Amino acid sequence: MMHGVTRFKEEFYCTECHKYFLTYLRTNMNGNYTIECPNPKCRHHHYRVVKEGICTQERHKDEYELSKSTLIMGLESTVRDVPWHDDPDFKRQRMRIINGGVS
Repeated sequence: MMHGVTRFKEEFYCTECHKYFLTYLRTNMNGNYTIECPNPKCRHHHYRVVKEGICTQERHKDEYELSKSTLIMGLESTVRDVPWHDDPDFKRQRMRIINGGVS
């Protein structure tokens, strides 16, 4: 990993298969990203605009924007029915990020 770049897990909820999953984002990520649901039965695309490793409320959605976005695969081993944000380990990691810690 590059110096000064923090990597952290980001939770996603797939509106197609109704599952939760995680993927990694880094603080040096900026621009359009397409996050693919890792559920083998789904593979739905989530179109996000990321600024400094944080997903914004903005979305990109047309084919032109999709061709300029970076595809990120969700972590298949993290697909589950219940939210990750309720998991104690996930909460601790998010608190470290918010408080300026490194994960």
